[in-house]
Amino acid sequence: MSRKLIVHQPTNHQSKKYRYYNIFFDNFIKKLSEKHDVVTDRYYRDAHLGQKLVRLGWQHNENDVDVLTYECEMIIEDYDTGETYVFGVADDLTSATLNLQSYDNVKKVFISQFIREKVYHHVSPENQHKYFPWIYFPSNEYDLDYYYNLRKTMDISNDKFYFRGDTSTRPILNYFSPDVFYGGGPIGGFENYANEMLNFEVAFSVAGRAEICYRDIECMAMGIPFIRFEFTSEFHEPLIPNYHYISVKRPDDLKDWMNLDRNGLQHHADMITKRFLEVKDDKEFLNFISTNARVYYEKYLSPESSIEYTLKLLDL
Repeated sequence: MSRKLIVHQPTNHQSKKYRYYNIFFDNFIKKLSEKHDVVTDRYYRDAHLGQKLVRLGWQHNENDVDVLTYECEMIIEDYDTGETYVFGVADDLTSATLNLQSYDNVKKVFISQFIREKVYHHVSPENQHKYFPWIYFPSNEYDLDYYYNLRKTMDISNDKFYFRGDTSTRPILNYFSPDVFYGGGPIGGFENYANEMLNFEVAFSVAGRAEICYRDIECMAMGIPFIRFEFTSEFHEPLIPNYHYISVKRPDDLKDWMNLDRNGLQHHADMITKRFLEVKDDKEFLNFISTNARVYYEKYLSPESSIEYTLKLLDL
C-alpha cells in the first residue's frame, strides 16, 4: 500500500560526494519513491559541517519534537500516522539515534556501528526494543567488482598481511614486525590503494574512529580475506567469525566497548600475528573466507542489495 512519507536527510553539493552513504541515500530515496509518495527535506547549506534541526510530527500539531540530524543520518516519517524510522551511519551514537528513543512515534532505529552493550548503556530498558543493527558501506563509489574480477586473475603469494590507513590513531600498528606486516599510512588515491592491496593474501582490519571501517566492506567486495579480533559491533545479518573473516578471540582487556582494538599493545599484536601465521599458507581456508565474505557482500552490501535489504527491514 502506498504511503505518504517525509524523508529528512541533510545534504548539499559537498556532502553528496563525501562518502558513499550519501549516494546510498540518494538511490534509496529514488527507490522508495517508486512505491510511495515521498517528500524530501534534505538541502542544508552547512550539511557537511554540522547538524540540521529537523522537526518531526509537526503535521499533526501535537507531540512534535525537534532533533539535530547529521548528513550521515536519515529519518523517514509517515505523514499520516507519524510512524518514524531512524538510520545512523555515524561513528558514534548521535542526537538523532539517542534523543528520539522516548518519542512514541519512533518504531525502529537502525545503527551501523551497533555495539549492543554501548547502545543499551545509553538507551532506557523500555526503549531498547526499538534499536537494531544495520549494514555498513564502502568509503565511496568505486567499481569494486572490477578489482574482485582482477584479483581472480592474479597469482598472489605475498606472505605478509596488509593495512593502509591513519596510523596516528592506531597504536597497535607499532607492534607488528615488518617480517609479517606491510603497510602504514595512506597512499594517494583509491586505485593505488586497491592495486597494492590486491597483491596480498590477507588484509588487517582494525578499528578507526569506530570499530567497523569502510575498508572491511571493500575487502569483502574485492575478495580479500581480512584478519581481526572478533567484532563487537553487530550487523543485522551476523558476520560469523572464521566464516566471513579470519577471527582472533577478543581478549578480556579489549572487551570493553570503550577500549577499541586500535589501542592494542604488544601482546595483542602477537595474537594477530600468531593467527596469521597459522592460516597464511592455507589456501583452501583463505578461499573459504573470501568466498563467504563476497557472497555476504553481494546479498546485503552491494549498491543494489543494500537498498533492497534496507527496504525489507522497513517492510515498506
